[in-house]
Amino acid sequence: MPEYVVSSQAYAKAILHCAKYPWAAVQGLLLGEKKEGKFRLTDAVPLSHNWTQLTPMFDVAFQQVQIYAKSKNLVVAGFYVANEDPESVQLSASSSLLAQTIVSINPEAIAFAINAKNFKTSQSSQPALVAFSFVDSQWKEQTAAFSGSAGKGSAKNAAIFTLENNQALTTARILVEERAEVGIFDFDEHLENVSLDWLQNSALNERIRTA
Repeated sequence: MPEYVVSSQAYAKAILHCAKYPWAAVQGLLLGEKKEGKFRLTDAVPLSHNWTQLTPMFDVAFQQVQIYAKSKNLVVAGFYVANEDPESVQLSASSSLLAQTIVSINPEAIAFAINAKNFKTSQSSQPALVAFSFVDSQWKEQTAAFSGSAGKGSAKNAAIFTLENNQALTTARILVEERAEVGIFDFDEHLENVSLDWLQNSALNERIRTA
């Protein structure tokens, strides 16, 4: 069964993208590498907070992310979305189509819906991620994701999801509390100001490492 490990950097950047635009649907891509049958999701690239459909804008952004990923010896391995309605932690019809585009180039790609209420709860010990795998031509929620019990009472070939380390949740929470989301930029913002570093968000990467 496939296994996915989410790094602190990938987790924090996806959460901060959501925190920056709590009134909007946000979307982004996850980059990773596969070693010994395990995907390590190493980074997140924020795409949008304005558009949610398959558009020429998505195509342009997706192509740039693929080129960037290749330069780092990585692949586009996943998709994340935070819905405009914080009560919704499912993939909408439009986000399902966007995520399916990734599967067309990487059949093992996965998707996450962000549970905004979860990362805002200081006592929560669970990642604010609801995981989906593309199975039988549709996205299916992995109900045991991050519980350590995937494959033990769930589907026979259920994926396993873990965080890189126990500090990942604390790091993301600290950054949200200090309003570090002001330092993350997505492709939408880059279109308005081409000097903004949306692919790497290098300054934020350094802050995540020292949080």
